[in-house]
Amino acid sequence: MGGFLLGFDSAVISGAVNGIRTYFEMSDWQLGFSVGCLIFGAMAGNLLAGPLSDRFGRKKLLIITAMLFTISALWSATATTYVTFVIARIIGGVGIGGAILIAPIYIAEIAPPKLRGSLVSLNQLNIVLGISVAYFSNYFLINLEGESWRWMLGVEAIPALIYFLTLFTVPRSPRWLILKLNKVRLSS
Repeated sequence: MGGFLLGFDSAVISGAVNGIRTYFEMSDWQLGFSVGCLIFGAMAGNLLAGPLSDRFGRKKLLIITAMLFTISALWSATATTYVTFVIARIIGGVGIGGAILIAPIYIAEIAPPKLRGSLVSLNQLNIVLGISVAYFSNYFLINLEGESWRWMLGVEAIPALIYFLTLFTVPRSPRWLILKLNKVRLSS
């Protein structure tokens, strides 16, 4: 699901461009920035995710990324000002940066050796699937009455919330637990 949401969040803005340009009365520069600002969040999320996951665990970081995807989807769909819209998109970018780094690490650490490569590849496939679903979702939502762009951006909250809830059922990374155990042994 992390890969799926990463792909979905990256691509969903494409269908909302005309709606957000009109609603927020954006210049070309503002439109470009509001679409591209996701990358700033992704860079920050990627820089922070590794050290934070080493400290707090892969599972906790994945839960945080799921929360960020949910918050970003709901906030960007309900934004009433340009600034709050950009902030919401940057928050989604932080989720993307975390998910792109931590999801494959978690999969690799938890998967049996024979399935490890296949499962990490499945994560990559889910990124492409998320991109495709975003385009199809936009296609079906474009003709809604009123501000369809809000639905396009907000629908991501459904898989993000499912991801958030299901993450509480997965185990912690055995590798992370061993690293923590070794630190405790060394310090005592």
